[in-house]
Amino acid sequence: MLTAFRCSLAAAVAIVAALASATARAQAPVDFPTAPVRIFVPFPAGGPADVIMRILADRLSVRWGKPVIVENRPGASTIVSTTALANSQPDGHTLGDATQFHVITPALNRSLPFDTVNDFSGVSMVVLQSIVLVAHPSFPPNTLAELIALAKSKPGALDFTSSGPRGVGHLAGEMLKHLAGIQMQHINYNGSGPALTDVLAGRVPIMFDIWHSVKQQVADGRLKVIAFTGLQRQKDAPQYPTVAETYPGFDATSFQAVITRAGLPASVLDKLSSEIRAVVASPEFHDRTRHLGVEPAGSTPAETDRYLHGEIKKWADIVAKANLKID
Repeated sequence: MLTAFRCSLAAAVAIVAALASATARAQAPVDFPTAPVRIFVPFPAGGPADVIMRILADRLSVRWGKPVIVENRPGASTIVSTTALANSQPDGHTLGDATQFHVITPALNRSLPFDTVNDFSGVSMVVLQSIVLVAHPSFPPNTLAELIALAKSKPGALDFTSSGPRGVGHLAGEMLKHLAGIQMQHINYNGSGPALTDVLAGRVPIMFDIWHSVKQQVADGRLKVIAFTGLQRQKDAPQYPTVAETYPGFDATSFQAVITRAGLPASVLDKLSSEIRAVVASPEFHDRTRHLGVEPAGSTPAETDRYLHGEIKKWADIVAKANLKID
């Protein structure tokens, strides 16, 4: 997990920015890249994840003087894109955009054309994005304790929703069910939009969603916050508690990270990571991504692997305990 890293994100960003040039001078020059670099994005063009990777690609291209090209390869819950990355050469010229699907998919599929842990190397985290549990204003509970008490008093009667079945919002609900010893029914929707529409209409009482997606509705009084699902309180809404304050370690966070094929020379992997961290730490990257509601978060290859592998294990445990259907 990146708990310590995330707790000191501001300090880490400042350190990376200050030491980037010194680090480069201290290391022997690495002849990379020697050709255009591709970043496989597992979603269609135009969405937030795609936009973030295009901003990163643009800044890397400027730094390297080589084209950095985003290739959109959507399909099969990111399996299409990840398979293409697994089949690439381990030379650092092909990168992948890893999101929460990357760490959840292994738990939901009996057979994948790749080994999610051993076939890839983490390069750097790029951004984190907070998830929040919100409710319609008419929902009687105002706190997590009150919600849990209601669920226990009426086993199975409480519905919740998210942006889609078996995504991080759905699994956040399953994790809460397990830790609190309650029963709730997930109502499936195809995307955050339809789910949020029904929560705003009061047809489903509660929802786990991206904070940036519901922030305005909370400000307008059309939704109320029950709790955030990250380890730390939300910077722009510190008045609201986290689930982790009741259940220590509870963490359901959306993220984007850069990964690559395993087997890269260490010198190339280190250069890739340091260059991405320098971009992510830059004021320009912050300015260009701020409107998307994300928190820039660079990390070393070891930190990235530790986080991704921890997430894979965590969600596999939740999928097994929730007895979710495996394809």
